[in-house]
Amino acid sequence: MKKRTAVRWMTFALGMMSIPALAEPGVTNDTIRIGVFGEMTGPASLYGKSVYGAEAVYKKANDAGGINGRKLEIVREDEACDPSKGIAAVRKLTSQDQVFMINGGVCSGVVLAAKPELIKSGVPFMDLGAASAMISTPFAPNIFQPVATTDAVGRRMADFAMSRPDVTKVAIISHSDDWGKSNRDPAVAELKQKFGKEPVADLSMERGASDATPQVLKIRSSGAQVVLAMLYPAELAIFMRDAYKYGLHVAVLGSQGVSLDDTRQRAGNPHAADNLYVFYPLAAPLDDSRMQPWIRLLTKYGSGGDPETFTFLGMGGAVSVVQALKDAGRDLTREKFIAALNKQSHLDTGVMSAPITFSSTDHAGIKTGSMLTYVNGKATVVQTLQK
Repeated sequence: MKKRTAVRWMTFALGMMSIPALAEPGVTNDTIRIGVFGEMTGPASLYGKSVYGAEAVYKKANDAGGINGRKLEIVREDEACDPSKGIAAVRKLTSQDQVFMINGGVCSGVVLAAKPELIKSGVPFMDLGAASAMISTPFAPNIFQPVATTDAVGRRMADFAMSRPDVTKVAIISHSDDWGKSNRDPAVAELKQKFGKEPVADLSMERGASDATPQVLKIRSSGAQVVLAMLYPAELAIFMRDAYKYGLHVAVLGSQGVSLDDTRQRAGNPHAADNLYVFYPLAAPLDDSRMQPWIRLLTKYGSGGDPETFTFLGMGGAVSVVQALKDAGRDLTREKFIAALNKQSHLDTGVMSAPITFSSTDHAGIKTGSMLTYVNGKATVVQTLQK
């Protein structure tokens, strides 16, 4: 009887030795479970391409042997740019799937809706590409934003608009939602504080609008030489289509949430985007040699159709995650992972337009960016207004 009891205790002890002393959610001896969510379906599915870019970075890490002896296990959720679905995705990933951390969201409205849930859970969250400044401000210890915020984008757009000496009149068209305001308000403040200018037209365009004729005609009559357009992809394409139709041939500056090629395709006119500039988050145009390693990475590991700007947008944060997981060491905890992220300084991801820097008091990782436009039909990064 005593011998049998001793064997049982020895078996139990050996079993306990194989279990980490402090089992962290989403972490086993062999795996680290990462939750990913994005806009895989619906009208904003272009943003979902960022998911494929991030997952390609994680798959590369796995093929390289994993991180400190563990492979990354990805659990993906689709929120279709719907705040209620985003909240449900976060709850599922944290409660049911028990992920170690989450990398998700390009629609700012979704991330902002889920922010209280993320803070409550304490799960480390790396924003996929959503740019609202309200994601990283007010500060939350577990929320990180590895892209330029709307505050930085709005101010950069205003500076860029005024970079040509003969520009004196600037118009603004934006969505009236929180995302639109978070781009518009910093731009208006920058125009006033730095240049002593007020917009000659300050208009709104609602989500889902199919016609921009009234706004185009008002801007044309205002004499604006540059238009700051804080619009989502579908609405920007409609605005550019109607601007071309009614002869508003002035420079239009788009925010970080849009793409040159996508806008031209949506507008249905190869010349509709001739005067379009967009805030550009990447290190170089996609046909530049500097982007070839990332394109090859997508070819090997990715999916989601042809590579697009948004495909690469999620890569910077994923590179940051992989580096922090390495730095946190084998005895991985959420606390150590967050501490490692807080120590990242001027992390050159190789894919983003600027290095990522986080600290224990500032989780807005990128403060600037370039502009992309067509020059002789070729997408080109520029620093000043050319047209």
